[in-house]
Amino acid sequence: MNKRAKQLVLACCVPVLILLGLCVKPLYTLLTGEEMILQTKPVDPSDLFRGDYVTLRYEAEEVPKKLVEQSVLTRLQKRGGEFEVYILMEKKNGVHTPIKVTLTKPDKGEFLNGTISYIDKDNLGQEIAYIEYGLDNYYVEDNTGTEWETASTKGEILAKIKVTNGYAILTDNTKK
Repeated sequence: MNKRAKQLVLACCVPVLILLGLCVKPLYTLLTGEEMILQTKPVDPSDLFRGDYVTLRYEAEEVPKKLVEQSVLTRLQKRGGEFEVYILMEKKNGVHTPIKVTLTKPDKGEFLNGTISYIDKDNLGQEIAYIEYGLDNYYVEDNTGTEWETASTKGEILAKIKVTNGYAILTDNTKK
């Protein structure tokens, strides 16, 4: 093979290898991750262009300020903006809930990796830290969106996720 042919093969292989590399972390998480169940909050799940899907919000996205470590609060006050945090989770009544938000990666226990946005007051006047996990949309079978919307408005949907080293993938939704 001459030099030009080798360069052409290399140029074709690099994009393919990059795309395959993007699949490694999600596949590893699906195969080896621990299952967690999160309680969802009501949201409207319909979209004309994307078909039937459920937009999910989680109770674990709104964490009481008292569960946020002082180092996280200090960083929010000094720098503002969004940054990565680790959320230690504990299973209570079959659903995983946050017990601590920290900047340092936990050595043990179940935890999620998220992005803290800000702290504000909720409808009841309690200070809440708003955290994003990147688990927003879940596509459902055609013509079942209305059924899922009804269940969502009643708070009857539980989300099953797989987690490896804080990285989470939404695998399934179930109705209570």
